[in-house]
Amino acid sequence: MNQSTNPASNNSHQDEFRLDGLAPEHDDFSLEAETVEADLDHEPVQDCLILNTEDAEQPETSAQIDLDGMDKPIHAVSVINNAGTNNSEQFHEVSFQNANSLLESLEAQDVPVHYQCREGYCGSCRTQLLEGEVHYTEEPMAWINDDEILPCCCIPKTAIRIKLT
Repeated sequence: MNQSTNPASNNSHQDEFRLDGLAPEHDDFSLEAETVEADLDHEPVQDCLILNTEDAEQPETSAQIDLDGMDKPIHAVSVINNAGTNNSEQFHEVSFQNANSLLESLEAQDVPVHYQCREGYCGSCRTQLLEGEVHYTEEPMAWINDDEILPCCCIPKTAIRIKLT
């Protein structure tokens, strides 16, 4: 770091701060520990980002216990969307069966839903639940009213009817 007096300033004691890419060396400070406390040779290392490019509503093989050969239940999802042209209401009839969240299922079936975090923290996917029940797979952190749900972290327990805003 270079510090120099600013000649344009009325106060000659003011210093101008400039980054030059050279950091002063200090023996008492280190960004990394000198010794490693744990042996990490046995820990798996994630060396790539894995994104699911397949349809979330297509069944995958899973470790879920089969109950006498029964498939996962299919729940009807009726969607009212106010985001149509000229704010006209659009209606969608979709189903939920294999996705990890209601948001994933809606996206896979081309129903546009606003979202940000996908984990129940921000609340931007807040949706009005008109009928039915949902189960939260993760406890939502965002504040929601009694008649609202967060599709990013819930799944239907019954047939549901929702209204997107």
